[in-house]
Amino acid sequence: MLGIIIINYNTFEKTIECIESIRNSISTDYHIYLIDNNSNNLSQDILENKYLHDLDITFIKSKDNLGYARANNLCIKKAIADGCKYAIISNNDIIYKENAIDIMLSTIEKNSSAFIVGPKVLKMDGNIQSTVKDKCPTFFEYIINETYIRNFFKKKYPKVEKNVDNNILREVYWVCGCCFITELCKFEQINFFDEYTFLFFEEYIVAEKAKVAGLTLLYQPEAQVLHFHGASMGGSLNILTRIENLKSETYFFHNYFKYGDMKMKLIWVVRLAEVAFNYRKEKNKTPLSDYYKQGKEIVRRKSKEQFIQR
Repeated sequence: MLGIIIINYNTFEKTIECIESIRNSISTDYHIYLIDNNSNNLSQDILENKYLHDLDITFIKSKDNLGYARANNLCIKKAIADGCKYAIISNNDIIYKENAIDIMLSTIEKNSSAFIVGPKVLKMDGNIQSTVKDKCPTFFEYIINETYIRNFFKKKYPKVEKNVDNNILREVYWVCGCCFITELCKFEQINFFDEYTFLFFEEYIVAEKAKVAGLTLLYQPEAQVLHFHGASMGGSLNILTRIENLKSETYFFHNYFKYGDMKMKLIWVVRLAEVAFNYRKEKNKTPLSDYYKQGKEIVRRKSKEQFIQR
């Protein structure tokens, strides 16, 4: 059986749309594990009332906001206990196009070495969202392509994804965490998601764990989904979510890439500049000094032991 794991936080409308798209596009046996991450609106009551008696859904009400990694791990372990061999990890702001799930499942079943298969992710305007990386970026490539510095180097340093054919099945380094299918015994092999991260960088960590374990990630463009980008978090980045991003970013590069103080401080400076540049546009007017102080404390940490799991 295929498990499908969805996290809801304050956006029950998107969750309902996602579930309906699953039901309308799937032909295989499945079970949905829906967890609400302690929403502070009426999401829990609305979703519980709507799906309480649905046999294809297990609804879990969390007393705490577990974040992405912990909430998914909880559901993954339940899916394993229920006998699921595969699971789709899905944002609640995903709409599945016809046969998308069946194609992902068929692909991972036919490729015995595959650990994860990611679909082609489309923005709501129909354009392709950059949701795969064909190779592990160097530090320089990361700074140029994955931070706001990219705005100054658009022509000189195009993203790797733009130089490849996005319509062919191929092996990749990284797939986006918004939607992918995985074989659960292999996900258990890499010890699940790293629960230090609350939001962001889960995909990088999974990619590095897979590389160490000799596991393969595939991109399957025949499976297509639509993504309301940012809706699962309740909107675009703000000061608070940027702080979470910096925590996860620092943790990942320190513990998985083993970057030293100079590289980590450069990343922090770039991120601080991003916040300052975008501050006027953001609804959450948390003082910039809070970001500065928290960022400085994050970068100051040096030993792996200081990054304990929550």
